[in-house]
Amino acid sequence: MNISEVAIEDKLHEFIKEHGEEQCYLELLRFFGRHPYTRFSRRAIVRALDHPRFYVERDLGRLINSGVVKAYTSNSVSFYSLTDDESLCSLVLDLAKLNWLQWRLVLRQIYSAPVE
Repeated sequence: MNISEVAIEDKLHEFIKEHGEEQCYLELLRFFGRHPYTRFSRRAIVRALDHPRFYVERDLGRLINSGVVKAYTSNSVSFYSLTDDESLCSLVLDLAKLNWLQWRLVLRQIYSAPVE
């Protein structure tokens, strides 16, 4: 692993610690990072993730409140997409680009870190 990968992982680690560490929340971040220019209905998001609806909706609300995800309404249907905020967007995109091994390392850092 080179220095730039370590720097990216450190930034991602801090971003995740700041915004949330639950698995559903992290998978939502990766989902939006893999589809940065697409708007999804709540139903489509719930179906795309392998988590109970309650957790997906709770964590989607947290992403909206933190500004990572934007909500739109069209014809009485709500849609959601990744933020236009470049600093947040770039971190989510970096998170989505991690390969399996890098993702496991980030998770290990998060879940093995002492609780403050």
